[in-house]
Amino acid sequence: MELKQRKTCPLCQSTNIKLFKKGTFDPETLQSDDFKITDSHYGSLWTFFSCCNCRFVFSNPFIPGEHITEFYAQLEDREYSEEAEGRAKNFKTLLKRLKRLKPGNTLLDIGAASGIFLDLAQKEGYHIEGIEPSEYLVKEAEIRCGIHLFKGTMENYSQSKPGKTFSVITLLDIIEHLVEPDDFMTKLDRLIEENGFLVIVTPDISSLAARVTGNRWWHFRIAHINFFNRESLGYLLQKHDYEIILRKRYVWNFSLFYLVTRIFPSLKHKKSLQKVLKRLHLKLPLFDSWEIYARKRKQED
Repeated sequence: MELKQRKTCPLCQSTNIKLFKKGTFDPETLQSDDFKITDSHYGSLWTFFSCCNCRFVFSNPFIPGEHITEFYAQLEDREYSEEAEGRAKNFKTLLKRLKRLKPGNTLLDIGAASGIFLDLAQKEGYHIEGIEPSEYLVKEAEIRCGIHLFKGTMENYSQSKPGKTFSVITLLDIIEHLVEPDDFMTKLDRLIEENGFLVIVTPDISSLAARVTGNRWWHFRIAHINFFNRESLGYLLQKHDYEIILRKRYVWNFSLFYLVTRIFPSLKHKKSLQKVLKRLHLKLPLFDSWEIYARKRKQED
């Protein structure tokens, strides 16, 4: 697999870029399991550069998008849905905040995983659709939630349903996985209605947690190939004619079992431990991810 080198920032095209962090793994050893949502190999970094103009942090050299898509299509993440209760608590908060903004009732979730969020959204009255590249997770959504997801990428979806638009599009922990987020947003514009809402959750590379924990920050893992902060995320949204309506810090809810096995993976198979620790849930206000609600501006005639 041949990596590609960047000489400019992929967000603002500035040539004023500099080394941010050196990589800690060999890209030639990559396999689909490295891209699991529940991967716990924290401290696995690409070589990152930062842009002195817009503050975007990006992998450089980078893995071509077609290879990323292949990894996601092949991955099986059996642990993701096991934490459904905690993830549902995270998602219910998003839906409550979104409801206060009074959007329309058509919703597209990009990177829908096993459909936990879409299941909740449907129960709140949204007409839902979801896109997910992993064949395993698409089947999981069908089995667990009775939800049929589109298997593939946003580009595949747009081609199969030309002219289809939504009043809400959700990108929940997605944009940090994208090789070309600027190009992605251009293509996403075809799917969102004027005055439609875009909901984004993504790690904040400038957060206190990121700075204090350094290379051990839990968001430093192979699947995360780019990072935003307040400035670069604002730049991206403004560039694509979105107005930020609400900006919050994302709060995580997980079972104690999930958190303990992040640190001690060998305990995952201790069934007696699972029964006790899965009953205990913790709310974690780590303040290291952004939760953004942005409205698409109406184009002037």
